[in-house]
Amino acid sequence: MKTFLRKGWSAIIVVSMLLMLTACSSGASKTDMSEVSNETSENSTKEISNETSDDSTKEVSDEASGDSTKIVFEDQLGKTIELDGVPKRVASTIMPFPYIFYAVVGNTDYLVGANPSSLIAYEDSVLKYMYPELANANTSFVDTSFVVNVEELLKLKPDVVFQWNYMDDEIAKMEAAGLTVVALQYGTLEDLETWIRIIGTMFQKEERAEALIEYFHENVDEVEEKISTLTTEDYVKIIALSDNMKVTGTGFSNYWVENSGAINPAGELSGEDLNVDMEQILEWNPEIIYIGNFTELQPSDLLENKLEGQDWSLVKAVQNGQVYKIPIGGYRWDPPGVETPLMIKWLAKIQHPDLFKDMDMREEVSEFYQEVYDFTLSDEMLDEILNDIQN
Repeated sequence: MKTFLRKGWSAIIVVSMLLMLTACSSGASKTDMSEVSNETSENSTKEISNETSDDSTKEVSDEASGDSTKIVFEDQLGKTIELDGVPKRVASTIMPFPYIFYAVVGNTDYLVGANPSSLIAYEDSVLKYMYPELANANTSFVDTSFVVNVEELLKLKPDVVFQWNYMDDEIAKMEAAGLTVVALQYGTLEDLETWIRIIGTMFQKEERAEALIEYFHENVDEVEEKISTLTTEDYVKIIALSDNMKVTGTGFSNYWVENSGAINPAGELSGEDLNVDMEQILEWNPEIIYIGNFTELQPSDLLENKLEGQDWSLVKAVQNGQVYKIPIGGYRWDPPGVETPLMIKWLAKIQHPDLFKDMDMREEVSEFYQEVYDFTLSDEMLDEILNDIQN
């Protein structure tokens, strides 16, 4: 899928170079034009236009200062948002937002405010290497339950604020203070795609947004093509623990479970944080257990039977050493995000090792980061993402 992302951006690079030449002296020779064309052709593949490079801040700044065209779009409350131009100061109460913002926009200092939980995840993620500007984001205006301190928020002078669409009172009080609020909805792949498109529209990076969405689907399709050769009898029974004695039922987890060739017996239960007991766990007797990245619970707690009043030694997954902590890359892989295709590949590799024996997750992650973020992961960074899953 490299060719897809690079192809779209190569055209933009060529147009940009031609515009630069037009602005120069009309006395440029044919030799000059030929040299520039050759240079553009030779470097277009290398200069991936995902705009996560050092030049992205300048490019967005130029757009913001030089384009007074109104930007109009609809948020996920069906509300029409109208901006005077590309926003330079953005605040978000939404936890996964920063790394999705980065994937679309690149390195900028535009994200002036973020949820405290976003920064906690940031310190544990490789996003801190890619997006150092995020460390400067203010977190004092919102708590982890998404409740906003309007007085503190106003000090940040945001051009736009992102908030969950179900936080009616919070949206109302921010709008009453004269703030422009964009409501986002959580839960489905379609919601994620809408986020990407909204960010793309706001920052005049619509082609970039569509390229990301296309790349997402092509990566998932790679797994689905192989999974389609299996029968449901070949699917592995798993459970996903969101915390100690809490399982994930209905929700986005069903997307990555189904697309990786697994069955979650709790998948029809309503909710993403459901209390269960050992009797129910033993009845399900999963072959593999995944532990979410929002909890301090670790695989070793189950594998070494450390939890008081619980006997996990009778569970098949524990007996076979098949208990894993869901990774954190640019952000936690549990919720919907730009790295969900990596989550699906990681699951598929664990669940069907023979079918995916030729798939090297280190190579997959490395290539994905190069393509999506234009960032080269070191071996140590790859270790951070993939090696801390059974401790």
